[in-house]
Amino acid sequence: MFENNDSLENYIRDVYDSILLKDVVERLGITDITSFNKILQYVLETETREFSSTNVLYLAKSGNKVANETLYKYLYALCSTFIINRVYRYDVNGKVVLKSLNEFYATDLGVKKIKTNSKEINYSQAFENLIYNELINKGYDVYIGKTKEGKIDFIASKNKSVKYIQACYDLTNEITRNREFKAFDNISDNYPKYVISTNKEDYSQNGLKHLNIFDFLMDDQF
Repeated sequence: MFENNDSLENYIRDVYDSILLKDVVERLGITDITSFNKILQYVLETETREFSSTNVLYLAKSGNKVANETLYKYLYALCSTFIINRVYRYDVNGKVVLKSLNEFYATDLGVKKIKTNSKEINYSQAFENLIYNELINKGYDVYIGKTKEGKIDFIASKNKSVKYIQACYDLTNEITRNREFKAFDNISDNYPKYVISTNKEDYSQNGLKHLNIFDFLMDDQF
């Protein structure tokens, strides 16, 4: 259908623009499309990191002053039209969902590709986004985990069952491997804990499971 990557990206860009103009801008009354697109770009370029309105520095640098009210209106528009997803943080020790310190993930990695400036793909970031999207497809409610010592990439819950998940593109390096598995140290419950990577070699250890990304994607029972 598409001769090359450029024609594919042009198609995605055309689809996005038609959705933006017809569904978001008209229905929700967005008037500043430039700022709207820059906010989307910022969110996509910083996904997998904690979001804060004070970090949207490039808007001010480019001469576009955006009030907090407008910023959150645009974020609501992006989430309500499923262009991005807001993921809340869950305090594992306090057993409570935190309404601040949330993160955002792209619903479609193709849209992420056309709406960011970088020509290079951040594979670690895309890998984490892929796992998040698949967990949603598998019917999970997904949160970012907060522990006393740090962060768990995902807490996935469904039917009163919970899974803790670390996403790591490559576990070949021992230091990286130790860091990813160590993230579970401060979790005292017995729910299953996984590290998902691209590696085929099984790095499971001490009751903590390592899972290859393709096995995860193909497992309808996960």
